[in-house]
Amino acid sequence: MPSIPVPSSVHRRDSERFILELDRRLERFDRAILLAEWDLQCGRSKRGPAPWQLRRAALLSDDRILAWVRAALRRPWAYPLHRRIELLERILLDAQVEQHPDVVRRRSELQGKILAFRPRWKGRLVDRGAIWHQVEQNPREADRKRAHYVFEPLYRPLEDAMVELVRLRNERARALGYRTFAAMRLGFQGLTPERLVELSETAAHLARGRIRSLRDGFREATGQVEWHPWDMLYARYRRASLPDRLFPQRAMLPRILRAVGQWGFRTDRLRFRVVYHDTPFGGLTLAPDPPRDVRILVHPQGGWHRYMVMFHEVGHAVHSASIRAPRHLLRWHENIPGFGAFHEGIGGIFEDLASHASWLVEQPGVGRERAEAFAQRSRDDGSIDAAWHAQWLRVEQELYRNPERNPLEASQRLERAVFGYDGSPPLSFVDSFFVDDPTYASNYLLAILFGKQLTGTIRERLGDPIWPNRRVGPWLTRNWFAPGSLYDWMPRLTEVTGRPFGVEAFRAALSQ
Repeated sequence: MPSIPVPSSVHRRDSERFILELDRRLERFDRAILLAEWDLQCGRSKRGPAPWQLRRAALLSDDRILAWVRAALRRPWAYPLHRRIELLERILLDAQVEQHPDVVRRRSELQGKILAFRPRWKGRLVDRGAIWHQVEQNPREADRKRAHYVFEPLYRPLEDAMVELVRLRNERARALGYRTFAAMRLGFQGLTPERLVELSETAAHLARGRIRSLRDGFREATGQVEWHPWDMLYARYRRASLPDRLFPQRAMLPRILRAVGQWGFRTDRLRFRVVYHDTPFGGLTLAPDPPRDVRILVHPQGGWHRYMVMFHEVGHAVHSASIRAPRHLLRWHENIPGFGAFHEGIGGIFEDLASHASWLVEQPGVGRERAEAFAQRSRDDGSIDAAWHAQWLRVEQELYRNPERNPLEASQRLERAVFGYDGSPPLSFVDSFFVDDPTYASNYLLAILFGKQLTGTIRERLGDPIWPNRRVGPWLTRNWFAPGSLYDWMPRLTEVTGRPFGVEAFRAALSQ
């Protein structure tokens, strides 16, 4: 595709034409990239999006475009044109790092190896969901331990290549004036790496008491003296669980859409496609052309945990299908740097519905007593999840801060202080998320804090119960979904809730 003639000035008419043409070309590229990614994740193609990413990068690597955009941002444009230029600057900066040919090639090599891998369990090739099932539900500690380490033959040999990928990203970010790639990415969300560590460690230590209580109850119930990472999910499962047979796969989507409808969303008007296929992720939602073309990919299994994942992915899909912004840059919030925590926070609010006693009691065979016990356990699990995400993201942040050092040291210190595990060999620091979506791990911790703050405001404004409550959907759509990427999530959260982003809502939720 030929390059775009860059205007020699920032006069309004030339500027509007240039932005419109660049917006159109980005739309074609971004749609092609997501369609190729979809085919790759669904196992329909091994090619992946790299060829399209390289062509997009060639368009955006023209230094004259970034220079023009920065000159244009000094002019007092009216919204939404000024906002589109702001978003374009982020895309240009991020593309010059993550879509640089050297980065794309190295990332694609690692992605290919990760997607091609199938874990082996007791002599048989299985999907990733089967391994998760062993860690969560197998009463034999030896099997849980074996499942915990099952991906080591994949990840351990990739460590040198992962470090090289991190170095490449850092080098490109420094050339643009940033300390590290992680600092650049977090800056798009209004954060620094230091502020992220502060938030994550505070949230993790707030969960310490609940984790120690879970550990002590596990030891008492099982007679097992030692406490290891492969015991955590099982301890949570055995404390309160729901049989998989009560959540059949065939009923998953109808039940979840019915629940979402009780929030006031017109699910009959929101179009999205669902495909069931094994994936390295819990689930995946892509929007090649929001709001018209939105797609969900999840594992072909039932059980409560898969329902929870589907709630989360349907949240993303409802979000994308509700956007009413007019132009590409304002519609593609999930693909523009700076929206990850917001995006995952919305998914998390939907995901929480799977743990509401009011929803669980409506599911055939669950019953009120079991529903309320499980809902109580899930309230504890939210804080434990925050602690787990805190130590997970710390690995990646340390990797970008100093690729020459072992990135596990800081994470292991936090893990020992909060989780109290006995000694065991650490897993490899390589993770598929670190390859595919660099720094995205941070968004899951930020999303929990965001979700607690937004949920508290929903209760204040719209009243209890939070579900069913047909006022919630229209309120979310009006304030958060329809505008697309018109607003950055952190200042918007302060505007909507009246409070700055932080851990206070999370702290208050734990004290209830």
